[in-house]
Amino acid sequence: MQEQEKLRAESLMEEALKIQINDPLRADEVDLRTLVSHRTAVQANDTIESVFAAFAKHNVEFIAILDTSSLVGLCSRHQISELLGGRYGFSLWARKPIGQHLSPNEIRVLVTTPIGDVLKKVFARGEEAFYDDVLLVDEDQSFLGLITTQTLFKVQNALLRTNIRDLIEKEREIQAKNEQTQMDLRMAMELQQALMPVMYPVFPANATLETARLRFSHVYLPASLIGGDFFFIARVSDSCAGIFICDVMGHGVRSALITCMLRALIEGLGSEAADPGKLMTRLNTELTSILKQTGTVLFVTAVYCTLDSETGQLRFARARHPNPLRICSENKQIEVLSGQSDKRGPALGLLPGAHYNTSATSLSPGDRILLFTDGLIEAEDGDSRQFGMDGLTTSLRRNLERPDNLLALIEKDVRAFVEGNDLQDDVCLVMVQWNPSR
Repeated sequence: MQEQEKLRAESLMEEALKIQINDPLRADEVDLRTLVSHRTAVQANDTIESVFAAFAKHNVEFIAILDTSSLVGLCSRHQISELLGGRYGFSLWARKPIGQHLSPNEIRVLVTTPIGDVLKKVFARGEEAFYDDVLLVDEDQSFLGLITTQTLFKVQNALLRTNIRDLIEKEREIQAKNEQTQMDLRMAMELQQALMPVMYPVFPANATLETARLRFSHVYLPASLIGGDFFFIARVSDSCAGIFICDVMGHGVRSALITCMLRALIEGLGSEAADPGKLMTRLNTELTSILKQTGTVLFVTAVYCTLDSETGQLRFARARHPNPLRICSENKQIEVLSGQSDKRGPALGLLPGAHYNTSATSLSPGDRILLFTDGLIEAEDGDSRQFGMDGLTTSLRRNLERPDNLLALIEKDVRAFVEGNDLQDDVCLVMVQWNPSR
């Protein structure tokens, strides 16, 4: 009766174990004692014949071998069957003590061993002992029971199911956050683009686009959804336009925020707008002060120029930005724009006391001024060669006779140069043409 109760208890334990293992598990929740499949044991001095009989009673493949209460080792059904199954096996081995025939590849694990370490150790065994039961012991090396490899497989599968479920849930969370981020970026892009000119100012104010003395055009190509390049065209007076172009270090959200800040600062410095050097000096002071408060190291290269629609006088100041180009209408020459006072100051946002000079030059009727950011000339092909100033001037000369879409043709040339690859930096081009006779 006692033996029947023991078998019934073992059966109930196995059923409970199935429910637990089939449920998703987490490694830190696994108690090795709940994984014990059975506690069948014999004494080391028991005969092999009696151990064979014990295997016949219990539906197990391995039995623990004890010396009184101390764990000695492990024996297997297959091993005993091989000993007794030969022609003279029973007569030779039946009376021998089982303690002389231990399994050579036993694995013992301490009850406090993390399940991950147990699985790693067990599944690293060789083929000959891969399916052997594992002996579980407590801190005193006392025998607690045997864990089957099949049980450990179930545990591993349950842990994997949990990991997969967690990964799926995490993927859903990431996807939801990505969607929210994309929505935020699209809104930031729309706000940034709203700060750039949709319609250009007309000079004189009562002129049409066809009769205006200044004709503007631009191309803006952010490397990502939002960019760090920015331009702004404003009316400084009834006859004078102000044109600002900049390139904030890097690109993305942080750079885009700086462009929005610059737009607000420029509008707040309207009284300085007629003098490029003064405006750039004040702009640098304000920007440096703001960035210093945030502890952020950023810099901005920029050009600001004013163009008088009546006289053709162009005044400009630079902050480490590429020189604008002048396209002469008379001889079709392309010149780097410079003047006697042209000395580019440091990038904006770095030195609070920096001073920027105003340079001046006079345009001839029909002349065009091209302002651009370095993302254009630093665009690279598959061999890491840059488009460069040579590429830009070559494109300009090739397309000069098509002034209405000149910037679009430059964009086409640079995209052909990079051989279909994405531009690695933001690109911005702004062009203005002076037509005094209109």
